[in-house]
Amino acid sequence: MNIEYCWRVGKELPMLNEEEWSQLSPLLKDTIKKIKNYRATHNCDIATARANCCPEATAKFEALTGYKNMGYDVMFYLRRSSYGPKCKRCGKLFRTPKAKWCVGCGQALEQNI
Repeated sequence: MNIEYCWRVGKELPMLNEEEWSQLSPLLKDTIKKIKNYRATHNCDIATARANCCPEATAKFEALTGYKNMGYDVMFYLRRSSYGPKCKRCGKLFRTPKAKWCVGCGQALEQNI
């Protein structure tokens, strides 16, 4: 796990390596079903159900990173392999592994090597 800027969330957060992601991702499956079940069981609104539908994923994320109360929806963005290399100019990650330039500063990938 490394702390990196996540452009989807707009702040620095822990990015999970593949080993860590393999521990977390099974806990993030069927989140829509989990939200619906939580609502039915607790007779609550969607916001409450979303905040409480994946306690196992939240606990695992905290165990892996030390970050408490991370929303399950944000966790989907924190897989390091979903991003490209780190820009040598600004230090932010390229948005995808296939990205040709850094959205943060405009650095071209060729110049980043």
